[in-house]
Amino acid sequence: MAMIHLKIVTPQGKFFDADAQRVMVRTTGGDVAILPHHIDYSAALAEAGQARVVEVDGTVRLGEVQGGLLHVSSDDVQVITNHFRWKDE
Repeated sequence: MAMIHLKIVTPQGKFFDADAQRVMVRTTGGDVAILPHHIDYSAALAEAGQARVVEVDGTVRLGEVQGGLLHVSSDDVQVITNHFRWKDE
């Protein structure tokens, strides 16, 4: 199964760095889903939005994102944000 490599980075440092099946985030233009083999893409993140990460084992994790940038290059996805927090923690 194809995967993406997701990094979530905040000013405090690396928050998440692992493979995932897919990630969904809210950009200033609306919700975006990133799957393996996505085209190269960059977008500004909404000031208040939700992230949905499907991990390798199928676990779905929800997070809160506050602003920043989404960058996709090949199968590397970076969420560079001012604040990130998992909803289940």
